[in-house]
Amino acid sequence: MDHIVELKNLTKIFRIGKVDVPALRGVDLQVERGEFLAIMGPSGCGKSTMLHIMGGLLGPTSGDVILDRLNISECSDRERTEIRKQKIGFVFQRFNLFPALSAKDNIDLAKKIHGNGHPNSIRVEEILELLGLRQKMHHKPLELSGGEQQRVALARALINRPALILADEPTGNLDSSNSNSVLEKLRDINRQFRQTVVMITHNAEAAEYAHRIIHMRDGKILNGFNG
Repeated sequence: MDHIVELKNLTKIFRIGKVDVPALRGVDLQVERGEFLAIMGPSGCGKSTMLHIMGGLLGPTSGDVILDRLNISECSDRERTEIRKQKIGFVFQRFNLFPALSAKDNIDLAKKIHGNGHPNSIRVEEILELLGLRQKMHHKPLELSGGEQQRVALARALINRPALILADEPTGNLDSSNSNSVLEKLRDINRQFRQTVVMITHNAEAAEYAHRIIHMRDGKILNGFNG
């Protein structure tokens, strides 16, 4: 199999005052290229910590993170920043859009940050069309619904067609109708461009959009099965 992500005996311990608090306890995980994986578990089980380490936002206490055949746990902060810009798109529960910019300008800014001329990039007009935002391209975030704002955030993450999309509770602030719309778009992107998606969710219905679901508890993976 062609694995885009491999986590090997991953641990993460946070120091709070004089107390060591383990967040991950020897996690092993392989994510196949082109897969849509959902991660479920109660709050505090370590799933967001694992996602942030997978994306190079945090370093592990021990263990290895192999991303696209590169061990990013051995990279410097600067190297991880460049890897994120080239290979990873993030979608969070909070939309994190610039309120003074239109939908199109928010996406254009992300394209510039990640490097204009990226060989895999999608045209802004194409991604707007793909996500059903063409009629709203000149609207500012406060003029958009929650679902539309999250689709702009998704477009921003997708604009340079990163190999890996990491979504942390992407529908957590949305009603069921908007949630389904965003998840359908995420699934369409996964199918059309074969971009790997790893999504954290508390919602069992949202997890059903994935190919595979894994469950976490107390910093460990319990199981995984095909959805």
